[in-house]
Amino acid sequence: MTDYTDIVESLQKGAEKHPELAETAGLSCRLLEIEAQADIPVPTRVPGSDEARALLQQGKPLLNLDEIEIDSGKLTELAMQIAFAIAEQRRERVRELADIHAWLHRRRDRMRSLAIAYLRGNGIPDSNSGIDGGLLVFVVHTALRPFLRAYADALGRFVDAGAWYRGYCPICGGEPDMAALEKSGGRRRLLCSRCDAEWAYRRLGCPFCGNDDPKDLAFFPSDDKVYRLAVCERCHRYVKTVDLRETPTERPLAAERVLTAGMDVAAQNTGYQARA
Repeated sequence: MTDYTDIVESLQKGAEKHPELAETAGLSCRLLEIEAQADIPVPTRVPGSDEARALLQQGKPLLNLDEIEIDSGKLTELAMQIAFAIAEQRRERVRELADIHAWLHRRRDRMRSLAIAYLRGNGIPDSNSGIDGGLLVFVVHTALRPFLRAYADALGRFVDAGAWYRGYCPICGGEPDMAALEKSGGRRRLLCSRCDAEWAYRRLGCPFCGNDDPKDLAFFPSDDKVYRLAVCERCHRYVKTVDLRETPTERPLAAERVLTAGMDVAAQNTGYQARA
């Protein structure tokens, strides 16, 4: 897994080459610094090698959400720091972020259960109280990342990245939000949107709905051939991809998800969706 320092360095270099990304990259670097300073302990309740092997053979992610080690107070404090950092750079969102800060404070004792519900795909319970739901999801999602990255670090040794070949993360079950075509052979590798784990996936196919009919799949390359947007006409989802065969060096996918924000805008303006 790519270290936070390497992700930040890649973002800073990307912003130097593309000044229009400076604001977005700057905020992302600040949030990554907050994540890196969170000092999340190594998880203790993890499966052994035999149990891990059995779970993966059954197509089950290794992280048991019922046993996830998240301290409600620490998660709340981290989410509050993230909300404050966003408010510092997005002054036009100060009021919405102040509401989110208050919402977090009132629920600090049950943030773990709310987070588990979110990770199960049930949204964030008790969030319909006049606050910006999309912004709240971003704050909670970002605050959860260092907890989930800790699991990816602890459990990654059990995963044969070339044998999973499923559209969801073998560590936490999250969906991908970025992909790469590897330098050697062009194998496709997916990045988990939640824990930053990476795993191999078949070159042709939609990781969201499993569609592998070429008639319903397409990709749109950038002018320099470095990037491509892979889309599925069946579920109307998309995956951003960096072709590492077209780059002189490796690029951290966790940085590329930020540096390709313009692709998200273009895809969503054309009717494709980041989430179901």
